[in-house]
Amino acid sequence: MELRQIKYFLAVANYGGVRKASQVLHVTQPAISRQVSELEGELGVQLFERASRRLTLTLAGEYYRDQMSEMMNNLENTTQMVKRVALGSIGNLKLGSVESVLWEGLVPKYLSTFREKNPDIAMEMVTDNTVKLLDQIENGNLDCAFVYLFKNLDSSYNTIELRKDNMAFAYPASWREKFNESISVEQLNSLPFIRFPRSSYPTFYDWQEQKFKSLGLTPNVLHWAHHESSMLALVAAGQGVAIVNSRHIARTSALVQFLPLHKFELQLPLCFVWKKDKVKPVVETLSNQLLERLDR
Repeated sequence: MELRQIKYFLAVANYGGVRKASQVLHVTQPAISRQVSELEGELGVQLFERASRRLTLTLAGEYYRDQMSEMMNNLENTTQMVKRVALGSIGNLKLGSVESVLWEGLVPKYLSTFREKNPDIAMEMVTDNTVKLLDQIENGNLDCAFVYLFKNLDSSYNTIELRKDNMAFAYPASWREKFNESISVEQLNSLPFIRFPRSSYPTFYDWQEQKFKSLGLTPNVLHWAHHESSMLALVAAGQGVAIVNSRHIARTSALVQFLPLHKFELQLPLCFVWKKDKVKPVVETLSNQLLERLDR
């Protein structure tokens, strides 16, 4: 049985005869009649009553027409969906991100626009630190991610640098009288600090240590926390101060105050990354639209 036979049968059934079906399909009448007869032979069932040059569907023919019409509609819909999947306009996207970039600015605005342009792409969002997000990409659990990078990834990755985010000084609101609009290295060295342990993100820790050393900053660390949200929770509790991503300023809290650290040149390179050998069409759509936005 061939799709052509079903197509010809449906044309004859729907247009009421071979002559009209021939005109619509631009196929000769003998060819259509032959294919319909072969279909009946393969099924072992008579689909049409043939009398006085008229074709009338049998009960079996009516049932077969209804079933094949539904099947052909499903086939056409599936064909269109497959094309859309290949083009990246439909599918599932497993996206990772460091949490701090999702509160305001480029990333949430871009994701909102992406959603408007691609309503049929289902997105699963995972937030974590850069190390764990990269591990999940390696293991195939994530398709791509927004991360902070402090060294180049290996050649198996595609990387788009989006911007550089400044770091900021976070301190308990109850300590506001201790600080003016800026803070010196000497003041920082005298304060109880909350920091990431090196095990959380060795590359970032080493980068930060190098920056601190060049500034003459030797933090007096009293507490360690694996996430900046945990660091800020300790700051809010009055346990010390921290140097964190300035993007956290958008997460207003009456218990935490911030000061900019522009003169210290502590900048975090935000990047969009994905594996070259595991590129889904939806990831290509995401990266291409992101590049278009950056080029504006």
